[in-house]
Parts: sequence; structure tokens; C-alpha cells
Amino acid sequence: MKTLKILLIIISIFLLDRFTKVLVINNLTLGESLSVIDGFFNITYVNNYGAAFGIMDGKVIFIVVVSVLIFAYLIYEIRKEAHSKLITTSISFVIGGLLGNLFDRVLYGHVIDFFDFNFFGHDFAIFNVGDSFIVIGTILLAIGFLLEERNANKNK
Repeated sequence: MKTLKILLIIISIFLLDRFTKVLVINNLTLGESLSVIDGFFNITYVNNYGAAFGIMDGKVIFIVVVSVLIFAYLIYEIRKEAHSKLITTSISFVIGGLLGNLFDRVLYGHVIDFFDFNFFGHDFAIFNVGDSFIVIGTILLAIGFLLEERNANKNK
């Protein structure tokens, strides 16, 4: 996959993440919730001082260091020519989402989250666009590695 396409994916995800967070910051007060689909989906402005699902709450410096290390490793991996388009795109998704959240942590000391879902009476962790791309990218990455392994086994 060409470098320009990879950069466009990463930058687009980062900008979409920033745009949605700025919308939330400018239109809601911290803790405020706006119902989108009653009883199922809200936009709720919260600050996450930890990592996924609020784990490691308050460990911002540690999370920033780990994020930078993961970012460096992903850049190393994405530069390899051996990866399929699916794996390269998946890594681009993760990098874009990671950069959005890393930007928040460095600028604010926390991540801005706002997607708030309730599934069958159970609240799901509040998350953001960057988180979404990290999860989607990770799932696609796993699929890509499984497909590569299957193809490698077929060619033996």
C-alpha cells in the first residue's frame, strides 16, 4: 500500500476524532448527556483519565509512554512491504485512533469520551471515535493475520 494512502487514512481518522471531540467540548458541559436514541444511545461528555474502560485511572504518563512505544512499533510494522492491504489498513486504523487519544492525553491529561450505549439495561463503557478505530483496526488485524496464516499453510 502506498505511503500517501496510509497517511491519508491515519490523518483522516485523527481529524475525525479531533472534530467530534471539539464538537462535544463546544456543545456540552462535562457530564452532560444528549439522548440520540432513547434508552439505547446518548452523547455523554466525560473525561477518561485512564486507558480502555477506565483501567489504570490517573496513570497518564505511563499510558503516554506505552502509547508512544506502541506507535513506534506500529510505524515499524507498517513500513514492512510484506503485509497485505488488509493488515496495512488495519494498522493505519489503530495508529489514527491511537494518535487521537495520545493528542488528548498530552494536551489535556485525559481522553475525551462521548459515545454512550446501553445494551439491554447494561451501560457500556463510554468511548470515542479514536477508540472505535483502535478496536476495528485490531479486529481486522487479527483477521488479516489469520488469513495470512491460512494462505501460508495452503502454500506448504
